[in-house]
Amino acid sequence: MRLLASTDLALRVLMLLAREPAGHHLSVDALARELGGLSRHHLHKIVQDLTALGTTRTVRGAGGGAMLALPPEQIRLGTLVRQLEADQALVECFRADRGNCTLTPGCRLRGMLSDAQDSFYKSLDGHTLADCALTPFERDRPRLHQPQA
Repeated sequence: MRLLASTDLALRVLMLLAREPAGHHLSVDALARELGGLSRHHLHKIVQDLTALGTTRTVRGAGGGAMLALPPEQIRLGTLVRQLEADQALVECFRADRGNCTLTPGCRLRGMLSDAQDSFYKSLDGHTLADCALTPFERDRPRLHQPQA
């Protein structure tokens, strides 16, 4: 399976936000810099999508930004990826209209691919954002937002 670039970026954003102390937020500009100079506008759309899913929440204004809406331990990767990839058919015959495949009536490949996709999501269901968000090296890495004493 291949994830959409926007899903990949959404997961990276969440990993960065999970590194921050609870209640602290990061600006979209700071996230864009940390992710290699991505387009601020593109990243803003991703943060909006995550907020619509209830995974992040945003603070408006000059000192605003995004933060996790839930603890990382409560964000299931399988559920999240399913939501972010909801409109993407693995292959043409998985589309709601079944696409234009002439093999559909007798094709056995569709069932095999469906089983593989289910296995992919079930594997991710066993993990949370907390499982992938931090490594010992990253815990010691300077944060983008320094908590105030």
